[in-house]
Amino acid sequence: MGILTKLELEYDGDMVEKFLHFFRKFCDEFEPLTVKLGSDKIKYKEAIKELDTLAHNTAWAARELGLEEVTDFCVFCEDMMAQAGRFEGPASEEFMEWMFLVGEQLEKYCKSYEDDAAVLAVFNPSIVKVPNLISK
Repeated sequence: MGILTKLELEYDGDMVEKFLHFFRKFCDEFEPLTVKLGSDKIKYKEAIKELDTLAHNTAWAARELGLEEVTDFCVFCEDMMAQAGRFEGPASEEFMEWMFLVGEQLEKYCKSYEDDAAVLAVFNPSIVKVPNLISK
């Protein structure tokens, strides 16, 4: 039994659909928003706010389904956006490269659910190495 099938059996279908919607939206918008981080100060702040909202919504939906690993990862993203929001922007190359790694991890997690994989994708340990320089 796959992880999506298990969710659908244990929880209300609308809640599962809401989670998948928030997660897919987070993944789809993550890369364009990461690129936006490197544009200028105004777009940097806009992207931080949008990424924080997407992470928050996904964390909420994951928490409702008892998906601790996804919830923790999204809360980690929220925390990083809070830290990044303290800077003027635009984002440093180091931070943007790290954000692309985060985006890849989100996509792998989301695909695990969408493909009804047996288990959640393996966590990329490179993400633990948070960049020293967030803003230029």
